[in-house]
Amino acid sequence: MDPSPPALETPTTVIMTRAGFAATALSFILIGASASLLGPLLITFGQRFQISPAVAGRILSVFFAGALLGVVPGWLGVKRLAGGRVLRVALLVIALGAGGASFATRWSLLLASIFILGLGFGAVTITVNTLLARTPEVGRAVRLSVANAAYGVGAIITPLVLAAIKPAHYPGVFATLAVLSALLAVATGGVHARPHREESRVRSSIDAARRRRILATFIVAYVFYEALESSSSGWMASQLHGAGYSDHVAIVVTAGFWIGMTVIRSLGGVLHRLFSAQAVVLGSLILAIIAGLSISSSAVAPVGYPALGMILASVFPMGLMWFSIVTPHDSDGMSLLILFNMAGGILGPGAIDLLVAHQGVRVVPFAIAVLACVDLALFASVLRFGRSATSS
Repeated sequence: MDPSPPALETPTTVIMTRAGFAATALSFILIGASASLLGPLLITFGQRFQISPAVAGRILSVFFAGALLGVVPGWLGVKRLAGGRVLRVALLVIALGAGGASFATRWSLLLASIFILGLGFGAVTITVNTLLARTPEVGRAVRLSVANAAYGVGAIITPLVLAAIKPAHYPGVFATLAVLSALLAVATGGVHARPHREESRVRSSIDAARRRRILATFIVAYVFYEALESSSSGWMASQLHGAGYSDHVAIVVTAGFWIGMTVIRSLGGVLHRLFSAQAVVLGSLILAIIAGLSISSSAVAPVGYPALGMILASVFPMGLMWFSIVTPHDSDGMSLLILFNMAGGILGPGAIDLLVAHQGVRVVPFAIAVLACVDLALFASVLRFGRSATSS
């Protein structure tokens, strides 16, 4: 399916040329690469800056704090400015943060640079997802799925590059990210998105109280989804180590998780032609419960985690598709979904951390299954709202 929509549907519809869509997908490759770069470097940071592992780990919190804050200017930007311009600025912020990280010789300077990188990460995430959700409904599932699959491509590439060049050479990786982000910033001319302040008038045809109930349900569902995804990807290595597998096996399985997620997300358009967005989301979460229980077996875990990545792949983009159908033209709501989704990435692994402290890593698969079960119930409760009468 051609990702370039042929015609303008409403005054707030986003139009992307092929080059414009390619720029959004490449933007997601960059932020995926940025997000997956820090974890493998924690030991290297500790050695270079003479700090403990606990102190080095704070860089992850700094990055995600920047990402949470970066959502706000991205949200406000697409409301008041042309979408292509907002994306261009966000990419330049990534270039600034990555460039600073490549030259940082002190821990405080590296933290400041990573915070700026996180700001760009958050701004790009919300800008691209919001713009794609406002493209014409025909082909929207393809665009959301492919762009989010591109994130997984970036998440796979960076650790492999570090393994090839050795982690000590990480400044070159940051410098490359900076250059690529700056170059990509000038390639956003194919994104045609007007400021969408007028969307509040389009949305006024939906009962305000009903919209609040729909939005609240989706927000909580997305918090639990991100808790599920981040807990699965973050704790799989620990569980595998606890089961007696080597570091090499843990790395391969982790890569398999992201590869599975990337491959299936790239097939989102095919899935959406066969099933509705809600059927994909609910079916995936049912399978996630089964997969979560299956990986409690140490023999199944090495293949179960990559399978879980494939199962979870379509929940995020198809959930956005579902939301855009139930409440069309609600970019404010979309922004809140993405904002709180990031919060789930902090809350989920933190909650499992407490469970592991008391029960050991054997609790991880069961916690994953419980998160999937709760998320299934939350998304299923959206069915009571039906399909908005204002949607096409």
